[in-house]
Amino acid sequence: MNPANKTNETKQLLMECAKKLFNEKSFEQVSVNEICAAAGVTKGAFYHHFDSKYDICIQQYRAIQNKFFEDIMNTADMPLQKRFHEAIMWYSQNCTIDDINIFRNYYKAMLNSEKSRLMRKIDINTRVFSELLSIGIKEGLFRPTINIPFYTEVITRFLFSIVMDWALLGGEIDLRREEANLYRNMISVLQV
Repeated sequence: MNPANKTNETKQLLMECAKKLFNEKSFEQVSVNEICAAAGVTKGAFYHHFDSKYDICIQQYRAIQNKFFEDIMNTADMPLQKRFHEAIMWYSQNCTIDDINIFRNYYKAMLNSEKSRLMRKIDINTRVFSELLSIGIKEGLFRPTINIPFYTEVITRFLFSIVMDWALLGGEIDLRREEANLYRNMISVLQV
């Protein structure tokens, strides 16, 4: 077997075992030793791939964000207003109850990790919404005077807060309704 393939398999196995353990227990109760034991690997193998269990949360969250980016970039043939709607509504259409722990654990990692300042950056959402707002201005859908960085920040922060509330409350809020409210409010502010 190719050593690179073995390394990727080990990393995937560690992530899957960690996700299973995080779902069975709380994030705080799972140790690196338990993750290694479940995966049948050494701590050295763990630390080859991750700095800490927080890094697993970060990578699981980034996988969801990468899927968001890929899906929204694949909507380039849609009218802009539909793309904007799809971007804001993406989480309620694509995230499941299984993802709640990923978001919840990411939030906990963000609060408790020494990397918290870096984790708070929402780069992928920022890129997507900045691009959509720019296109909207060029196409005349959005007001030409809107401040793109400001509204990008507003949208990404509200969306992040909505998704984190959904996760922290165990799916008890209506994610679809909350995202729809955000969409309606943003469209009413941004449109010409």
